[in-house]
Amino acid sequence: MHQDSGVHTNRLWKGLVPAALLALVAGCGADPGPQESSPTDLPPGETTGPVASRPPSPPSEEPPATAVPEPVEPGPQAGSWFHRFGGPQDDSGTGLAVDGLGNISVVWLSTPREDDDRESVPGQRRGLSVAQYSPDGTERWVRDFSRMRVASPNVAASPSGDLFLSGNAFLYPLDFGLGAATDGFVVKFSGEGQPLWQRRAGQKVYGMAADGEGGVLVVAEEWTPEGHVPVLAHYDAQGAFVWTRQLDLVAEGTELHAVALAPSSRTLLAGRLVGTLTVDGRAFGAEGGQGLVLLAFEKDGSLAWGRDWRGVDGHVTGLKLNPDGGAVLVGGFRDTLPWGDTRLSGPGAFVVAADPDGAERWAHPLDCGAASAPPVVAVDDVGQVVALCGGTLSAYAPEGTQRDQRLLSPGECPEGDCPVMGTALGIVPGQGVTLAGYQRHGGAGAGNAWDQEAFLRLLTP
Repeated sequence: MHQDSGVHTNRLWKGLVPAALLALVAGCGADPGPQESSPTDLPPGETTGPVASRPPSPPSEEPPATAVPEPVEPGPQAGSWFHRFGGPQDDSGTGLAVDGLGNISVVWLSTPREDDDRESVPGQRRGLSVAQYSPDGTERWVRDFSRMRVASPNVAASPSGDLFLSGNAFLYPLDFGLGAATDGFVVKFSGEGQPLWQRRAGQKVYGMAADGEGGVLVVAEEWTPEGHVPVLAHYDAQGAFVWTRQLDLVAEGTELHAVALAPSSRTLLAGRLVGTLTVDGRAFGAEGGQGLVLLAFEKDGSLAWGRDWRGVDGHVTGLKLNPDGGAVLVGGFRDTLPWGDTRLSGPGAFVVAADPDGAERWAHPLDCGAASAPPVVAVDDVGQVVALCGGTLSAYAPEGTQRDQRLLSPGECPEGDCPVMGTALGIVPGQGVTLAGYQRHGGAGAGNAWDQEAFLRLLTP
């Protein structure tokens, strides 16, 4: 479907979100078992090479999870596609990114089963894989890397098609063809999947956002004898610093991990703050307390503005920008979360929106089911929001009205019992919603012999 104007895009999205979600009627929302986690936990850290993809299962005829006048027919969703990746070991999709041409890149991990206290199986392996698909689901390339240990791999894509991979290599280095990558690393690949350069970003790297000129912004952390120091680093297309700055030493438990980059090159950084943090003479947080913080930096790295929400026991796991420069955040919290005129009661997960100056817009609790991966979020070019928490996908209008909510069904499930967990989310302009995560196959009768495979799928109107 051709995208020729903002009005057309808006019309497309109004149809796209409900139709895509209707395709996700309750299928396998069951508890995935041993990897159960709370909305504030990180997703499973480790997982293999690709296996042959299989066509999607016919749409379920079960009733939708929320009240809808009439279920839509599946015909308009014919462009949807589904790919499975993996082998005999545990495989988990951990990140995806969409470039300016609509190509979708996905990263997944492969982990031997005994890492989860299960029996080993022949042929299992440990690896990190990156693949790219065109909007119609055609494989463009796959890169498979052997590894020892790595955590939190993620990808970001520039409008021109450059791809960035980040992660944390602990104990053992990784080799992407450019020498040893250690600690928190970021690697740039060409649009054809060839490694171009790599950098050590810190002791650990937590998030990144690609700019419009072939560079990337990274949020990381250095460890000193006194404690942890948050780091922001903006690299240009050749890997040189545009700017970088270290913030003050932060108290244990601080997690400034979510980052976004506006077209104006203004940077937004959000997360959990324990104690206080002073940035360019401004103090945030409270001594001995905890809360959430949202900071905006100018393109030279100086502080533009900041807001904090003291007394909130929570985490920010996703941050995206609205077209007007406002922010949408997702995460988990305990107790309560006051946001403007809304007061959310926990424990649970949240999606909230803020103005370009950080003022509160709207807030909603997220339904994550009995078990979940950390919430993630995507925003389209007119400001409509899709949030993914565990096995539940939720959609919101730009002004915050909830439009739909659905449980993820498996892309295929010949066993009849395939719990699904979503871990990454994106929007392919003019096409639909793309998701990554993992499915478990084998059913309840398999005991610990179930097989976990990563997936990538596209849902179209």
